[in-house]
Amino acid sequence: MRILAVTVEFPPRVGGIASHVAELQTAMRSAGHDYHVLAPIGFHPGRKREAAGSGPEWVTRPTVISGQPFYGWMVRRQVRRLLRSKSFDVLHVHGLRPLPASVGNGLPVVFTNHSSGFLARLDGDATALAKLANRLAPAQGIIAPSTELAEATRRIGYQGPIETIPNGVDPHRFSPRGPNARRTWRIGDREVVFLLPRRLVEKNGVTWFARSLAVLGAGAWRAVIAGEGPEEPEMRRILATGGVLDRCVFLGSVPQERMPEVYRGADVAVLPSLREATSIAGLEAMATGLPIVGTNVGGIPEIVQDGISGLLVPPGEPVAMAEALKTMIQNATLRHSFGQAGRERVEQDFSWAAIARRTTGFLERCASGHR
Repeated sequence: MRILAVTVEFPPRVGGIASHVAELQTAMRSAGHDYHVLAPIGFHPGRKREAAGSGPEWVTRPTVISGQPFYGWMVRRQVRRLLRSKSFDVLHVHGLRPLPASVGNGLPVVFTNHSSGFLARLDGDATALAKLANRLAPAQGIIAPSTELAEATRRIGYQGPIETIPNGVDPHRFSPRGPNARRTWRIGDREVVFLLPRRLVEKNGVTWFARSLAVLGAGAWRAVIAGEGPEEPEMRRILATGGVLDRCVFLGSVPQERMPEVYRGADVAVLPSLREATSIAGLEAMATGLPIVGTNVGGIPEIVQDGISGLLVPPGEPVAMAEALKTMIQNATLRHSFGQAGRERVEQDFSWAAIARRTTGFLERCASGHR
């Protein structure tokens, strides 16, 4: 199948959408499909431009003006240029922003509704919801990575086919076996390491995680934070007030190629999200054999089985999360059992090869319906 993907994010940017598109492209091409990615690099006049870098011939990285209406015009021009130079069967759009520029070009369009931020749009007024419904309407089909996002898409008013296909993970790269980063953190083997592999933004619930550590108090644990973002100062303030800042290591932004050894250096991964689609970080942690302590929101319960591969607690409740963390500290056998179960679940249901097969099937059905 010949697919042109249009995305708002792509490596070297970090984040869930960028990782998803890159991994899906690799799996699709490995399966024999032509999956070409158009990933425009936005800039604001007067600011330093993001470097595009060099890449393979199946990735196109034009520079476009970020502000509207220029963004839409320039992305549409790039889409049409690629369609003139090569034959494609379907357009696969990742992210709402390039969707309007991708429709109306003579090919069926399938939209993957990645972001849990889409859920916040449900709180808008009737006019805003109607505009969003009109924006989605031209798509021949929509892929949602969680049941919650699929239901939200339907509530907006979208009438076409919707397929729930979760995010995936490479179980070979994210494996329990291999080097780990624990020594670089100067943390002993007797301490349980909680890993927060998240961007430090409000929707990821990171300040609530900091509050749970303050409730937990000093003990045989350490926390490693692999991510950066605007919530870091508030996290540090909460941790300092709780007397546990010295037990935490802030790594900042970690390149994706280094994440496997970061996961292997930890004992438990924590997903304190307030909103979530399907957590790629959660899948990576499970593939690496880590048990999960997470919140019972969005797509997290669809990957983490409470009491089997981890413990789930209500969002925004630091006492409940602290109790779950305490259970993990006290029970090494439980940690091992949860980690093993998570790894097995990933191998069975969440490998990128499996996700690519399901995605291809839906793209083919939408393209066939369009013809």
